Amino acid sequence: MTNRVRQWWLPGFVALFLSVMLLMVNEFIGIRFGIRPSIVSAHGSQMSAPVAVIYVPWLLLLVPIGALAAYLAWRAGGSEGAMLVSILFPVLPHLAFFIMAFPVALVLDDHVRHNVSLGGLFMGLIQWVLMPGMALLCGGLPTQFFSSRRATSPSA
Repeated sequence: MTNRVRQWWLPGFVALFLSVMLLMVNEFIGIRFGIRPSIVSAHGSQMSAPVAVIYVPWLLLLVPIGALAAYLAWRAGGSEGAMLVSILFPVLPHLAFFIMAFPVALVLDDHVRHNVSLGGLFMGLIQWVLMPGMALLCGGLPTQFFSSRRATSPSA
């Protein structure tokens, strides 16, 4: 196995797999026990588009997933950059979608029957990239900091 695979692909895919599975478990438990996600509208209390559906328990579970990704990358001998990529790996597919969706929405907005709401895209960017990215970083950056300190501290 190459260093790149051990240092950021494997930790990144472990974090992606765990985040998707925990989102599925969160949905299952929510349906089973009546726990509903938080729904936030851009227009205050009115329930009109754009709307964000925020899964708070899932966001809280992303904190240890980010820490695990950073730890796995560090154990494989990854650099700080490899650790950061591993931490943020679960949000990279969503980020790629939004990077492609914004220009397409701007070009096709007036030419399609169902107009794409740019406000909805921004809410989706916040909901699926920024908030999970912050949760992953809240767990991963302290792990990255302490593991880099441990690697540079003198041995007894």
